[in-house]
Amino acid sequence: VKAYYTMTEANEERAKQDAKYGFKSPEENRQKFEQKEWRNKAFQGVSPMDFAMQQRLRDKERKEKEAQAKAAMYRYQGKPSDDAITLRRKEQHDREKMAKETARETKSNLKDVLITETAESASRKEHFDRDNQWKETGRTTRSNLKDVNMSGAAFETEIRKEQHQRDQGYKATARETREGLKDVLITETAESASRKEHFDRDNQWKETGRTTRSNLKDVNMSGAAFETEIRKEQHQRDQGYKATARETREGLKD
Repeated sequence: VKAYYTMTEANEERAKQDAKYGFKSPEENRQKFEQKEWRNKAFQGVSPMDFAMQQRLRDKERKEKEAQAKAAMYRYQGKPSDDAITLRRKEQHDREKMAKETARETKSNLKDVLITETAESASRKEHFDRDNQWKETGRTTRSNLKDVNMSGAAFETEIRKEQHQRDQGYKATARETREGLKDVLITETAESASRKEHFDRDNQWKETGRTTRSNLKDVNMSGAAFETEIRKEQHQRDQGYKATARETREGLKD
């Protein structure tokens, strides 16, 4: 009997032993749960017993899925060349290499292609020529304006000068008017008499307020008054009501 086996030899030896003695692999040596065909069409009750049975059925389905997953993990014997992640990455790498190769072939084939004029290229050329013409016009205009003398008289300059002189005339007239009115004696008019009457009435009202506040300084607010007596009587009546209610509650306890 050999002491050591390779992975392939071990699998073959285990298969022989299983076939000889009727053994099952650990992942197959279990009682599998199978859903009944009529289960999906059966009436789903709402009683506590029905709910418990539904929960038990879901628990069996969950355990069966877990057992299947464990069996698949137990049967899986991974190899670096056959690993799922490795195969996925290899597929991506081959796809990228194929895309790059296609791009290289396309560029190589397009080297000798003669691009003729199209409607789009003609439109772009027209836009380019128009932009260049506009820029050239701007450069020519700036070049022609280099020798223009801005210090000389111009239409706009004359207008601004006229407006300034007119404003200076207005200001001089206003100053002369104020100077001339310094010695004018303003006699009493209806408006001034009305304003004086309003002023005197306001001063009289303020003086009355000051006199009233001064006379009320010595008033004693702590003395008994009619309103104070009424409030005191109401308070005592409320206290009597509350005392009667407390005594009534105390008497009803027993």
